[in-house]
Amino acid sequence: MKTAIKIATKKTQNGLCAISGGVLPLPVPLYDANRKIPKSRGGRLSFPNVQAVLPRPRMKKQGTLREREELFEILKGQMDSRRHVMQLRNKINNQLLAMERGTDFLDADTKEFLNSHLDAIAGKLVTIDTAVSKTVKEMVKTDPLVKAAIGVKSIGPMTVANCLIYIDLEKARHASSLWAYAGLDKPSHSRYEKGTAGGGNKTLRTALYTMADSQIKGRGPYRAVYDAVKHRLSCSDKLVMSRNTQGKLVEVAWKDAKPCHRHGAGIRAIMKHFLADYWFVGRMLRGLPTDALYVEAMLGENHRVIRPEERGWVYLR
Repeated sequence: MKTAIKIATKKTQNGLCAISGGVLPLPVPLYDANRKIPKSRGGRLSFPNVQAVLPRPRMKKQGTLREREELFEILKGQMDSRRHVMQLRNKINNQLLAMERGTDFLDADTKEFLNSHLDAIAGKLVTIDTAVSKTVKEMVKTDPLVKAAIGVKSIGPMTVANCLIYIDLEKARHASSLWAYAGLDKPSHSRYEKGTAGGGNKTLRTALYTMADSQIKGRGPYRAVYDAVKHRLSCSDKLVMSRNTQGKLVEVAWKDAKPCHRHGAGIRAIMKHFLADYWFVGRMLRGLPTDALYVEAMLGENHRVIRPEERGWVYLR
């Protein structure tokens, strides 16, 4: 139905984008059907409320298109390439695993074909990762936020690249805005609701999880956050929803929850603290207003506040 609407609308617009006036491409998936009155206000995907538009002009009009400098565009292309290549690798690995599990059946030639592509994909990922690291190092020379972030122990180019690509500091008015964007504003079991869009940026959340794991193993400055959270929860009588050995959600005290749940809470704390520091340093360096740090705002002056510079963020005030 949507395809038919797009084709019909394109004809009424003489093949031109309703926003920019540019020529709409022949393949239908390459242009969008845009509602003049948005869905949130009751607008229907039907005539006369629909218009055929090009994706980038539509994003620009909606305020979702980020205009980037040349190095940012290069980095965005590299990270998009990396994501697609990793998705292909995961797809092939899942196919081979299904065969090993006996749920799918592949002939010997197909198995050899898939394995040969895994070798090529591994080589391609090494090439892309090297290019990403090189681009981030170039950006250190011109972007003080990149320089400040990459100077923190156990924070690598891939973490910085993901933050640069996916985080728009001008839109994030508070540190908690980034937590919500990454899906860290609620427990994982309530992150997704049936029939409701959301859940946070999974790609960014995965990158932050990898960063947190590196902080723990490499004893980076955020390791102390992890240790403090695990110790506090191991003695806490506060109730939490946790999964039992049957995988069902039950209410238990934190001290009685599975160790892996307390481990996850520690990982989550590292991710939130890092995002708060990235937000504070980034907004300040870009001349944007910053709130008081979360601990200062919520717990008062008597609570010990660890500032970004104490964790290795070197930046000019």
